[in-house]
Parts: sequence; structure tokens; C-alpha cells
Amino acid sequence: MLAILTDIAEGRGQEGDIEVLQELCDTMLDASLCALGKSAPNPVLSTIKYFRHEYDAHIKDHRCPAGVCTELTVFSIDLETCTSCGACKKACPVNAVIGDKETPYSIIAEPCIACGSCRDVCRFNSVYSEKR
Repeated sequence: MLAILTDIAEGRGQEGDIEVLQELCDTMLDASLCALGKSAPNPVLSTIKYFRHEYDAHIKDHRCPAGVCTELTVFSIDLETCTSCGACKKACPVNAVIGDKETPYSIIAEPCIACGSCRDVCRFNSVYSEKR
């Protein structure tokens, strides 16, 4: 299950992976002798039930609608709405945000780890994520 979920999150998901996950979950529910084994598949089944559209986006479009899968997401700053406050630069743990108070900031893709810290602190919604 972990290998399939990892592949999906990293953009290597394939058609049929969701069905395989559901089969694995059903097998664990039926075959497990302890309560832990019977409850382990519940988070996977719940996410498939309520967020199937996100699984589909990862597999078919190779994009993460939530913008949290680092292999599928790149962050950028909208130069029109950036006020050059510097909050994004201060929040970046790898110094991927460049610029100064005089000009709008921008994000260098190579060192960026797509953690989303810059987006989280931007009060002007200037930081956005897009497909890598």
C-alpha cells in the first residue's frame, strides 16, 4: 500500500492503482486477526471515498490539487500582487526566495523544497503553486 501511495504522490501513479489499493484494504480487513490490522486500511479507504478526485488528478494529470506533493508542485510569486514585504523570504528554510524591499520577490526552483512555508505566510495571496 505504501509503495502505491508513494508512487501516486510522486507522479508515478497508474490507471488501476486505486482499485489495487481498495483490494489490498479489503484483504487486510478480511484476513487480519487483530484489531490493528483491521483498522490500518481505514485511512486509505476514507481518503479514496472522500478525495477520489485528488487521486485521479495525481494519476491522470500528474498534479496535486492541494499543492502539497513536492514532486508535483512548484511555487511561484505573482509579481503583480507581491508587495515586497519579505515574509516569504524570512519563512523559506532553504533560502529559495530572492529579492528585496525594492522589487517583488521570486522563487528559485532548484533549491525550493516545495514545503509551502512561503505560501502560508503570504498575506496577499501572491504565492501560488502549479504543476511541476
